[in-house]
Amino acid sequence: MEQGGHSVAVDPWGTVLGEAGTTEETVTVDCDMTQVARIRSELPVLRDRVLSIETPARR
Repeated sequence: MEQGGHSVAVDPWGTVLGEAGTTEETVTVDCDMTQVARIRSELPVLRDRVLSIETPARR
């Protein structure tokens, strides 16, 4: 039984930019930072994130 591996880098449209195998490895992909900025403004999924969540340990 395989467990783990096959990590992928995927763009916002689901296109696989790079994929690792089952062994330990580093996968490098190119990112167009202009496109990243444009997509982040069009799909503001991180806008409403909460960086500090109150937990019993933090009260």
